[in-house]
Amino acid sequence: MRVSTLFLMTGLVLIVLGVAAITNPFATSLALTTFVGILFLIAGVVQAWLAFNGRDGAHRAWHGLIALLNIVVGVWLIADPMSGTVSLAAVVGVLFLLMGALRLLIGLRLAAPRLRWMLVLSGAVSILLGLLIFAAFDQIATQILGLLLGIQLLADGVGLAALGFASRDS
Repeated sequence: MRVSTLFLMTGLVLIVLGVAAITNPFATSLALTTFVGILFLIAGVVQAWLAFNGRDGAHRAWHGLIALLNIVVGVWLIADPMSGTVSLAAVVGVLFLLMGALRLLIGLRLAAPRLRWMLVLSGAVSILLGLLIFAAFDQIATQILGLLLGIQLLADGVGLAALGFASRDS
């Protein structure tokens, strides 16, 4: 199979998944929260194994504590994905605000004026998204993760499909 065909097929699959996620962001958010919970649970089990089987006795307690926290968060997200989705949405909102502020500050201090506007714009958009998440948190908390994932899948799918078409011509 040619690489261009693989890019194109992957892009089309991502476009379909992105559209599906955007059309039902609530279900996508719950599925995403459950998946994140499974990842935390797996990480906790691996960390616990390291704590009990590791040779470094000085760090066993820390590994055990991290394992316990990962397992608790994983079980909580899996057992109650609705409240986990709301909590993850809050984390995403805070992350947008913090990363946006950081990009804005870096952009304002950047010496290269040609690149400054891109960082300032990127930072401002992230801050705006963070503010929008918290301005309508009650209405969108259970849907924002699915919507963001859908948009990202759609963008990745379009990018890969375009790359597949472009690489066919060359």
